[in-house]
Amino acid sequence: MSIALADDRPWYAPVTRPGPVLFATLFTLDSIARAIIAPVIPLEALRLLGSARNVSVAVTVVGVAGVCMALVLPAIIHRWRPRATYLLAIGMLGIASLLMASQSVVGFGLGWMMRAMAAAGLLGLLNIYIAAFIDKRDLAKSEPLRTFFSATAWVGGPFLGIRFYEMSPLLPFAVSIAAAIVLFIYFRRLHLQAPSPAIAAGRFTPWVNVRRFFSQRRLTLAWVLNFGREMWWVTLFTYAPIYLVQAGKPAVEAGDLIASCTALLFVSLFLGWLGRRIGLRRFIAGAFCWVAVATFSVAWFSDRPDVASWMLIVSAIGSVSLDSVCVVTFLRAVRGWERPQMTMIFSIYRDSAALIPPAIFALLLSFFPLPVVFVVSGGFALLCGMLALKLPRSL
Repeated sequence: MSIALADDRPWYAPVTRPGPVLFATLFTLDSIARAIIAPVIPLEALRLLGSARNVSVAVTVVGVAGVCMALVLPAIIHRWRPRATYLLAIGMLGIASLLMASQSVVGFGLGWMMRAMAAAGLLGLLNIYIAAFIDKRDLAKSEPLRTFFSATAWVGGPFLGIRFYEMSPLLPFAVSIAAAIVLFIYFRRLHLQAPSPAIAAGRFTPWVNVRRFFSQRRLTLAWVLNFGREMWWVTLFTYAPIYLVQAGKPAVEAGDLIASCTALLFVSLFLGWLGRRIGLRRFIAGAFCWVAVATFSVAWFSDRPDVASWMLIVSAIGSVSLDSVCVVTFLRAVRGWERPQMTMIFSIYRDSAALIPPAIFALLLSFFPLPVVFVVSGGFALLCGMLALKLPRSL
């Protein structure tokens, strides 16, 4: 009977019904809209603002916008419900690219902040949908699938985006807008609704939820570890292009470097399997140590950009390993009855990683050359590797 029912399902069912494939597809379309302009943003910011330090300050301001969005998102969901809020965030993503294409400091800055807010909203909402529709036991398989699906966007996006940028500064932003429109139409036709965090929590009380989240040791540890892995990606996407351009390399090499690092996402399914076989505790700790050693090497070989670029690619192996499994540290630790509201607080790790490190880097770059950002990033990865040993052995 079950086989017959399975055969009756249409071929397109996985991308129209709630499940790992659908959520991976949504994340991929979102990633295309963001990835195509990812290598363009730091170069355009450097052109408009003039120095790596000023770019760090701008990234910090953008990070504040993302954190604020993550904190007020439950209130918006309480009023609009998840589906309408998801559509709102997609609309913001498209408008953000339109503003960033203005080639003015004000328009670019406003668009950059709106992009961060949209990304925070989309990530938080997608986690809510995943928590609502995917069984807890299947999460360790679902996350690698989502990472694998998004690999196409994060490889092709930087590779093509930087070339589009050289053809016309407006072209990558136009492609980003088109991707956002496709995502908007696709999600709207799904008619997919999820439980509202505000309803599950009763009254909207963000600071109560924040205190509740960080009062739980396992949730705090999961947040710090995911913050650490996201910090490495922020360092790569923001400072690696600036480093290469300042070292005299063409902008195309910056896009190729990022595409080479993100190409490793295609092995995320294997890395997820390897993590489950080794044990997530040891796998996560080892991956962070790998990232730390390779990122320290980037700073060590900073006077040789070709070697430093290879060290970033080596470091990306560890970072992609973390992308494959690290979110599971939260999804396994959170209690079922408070998953929606705790998911919203957890999602702030991404925007905090775009806020706190660049603020520190802005200060350090006032006194030290650019490679200092790789020293700090490697040091924090090493700290996360030691903290990961505190994860439960049964993870």
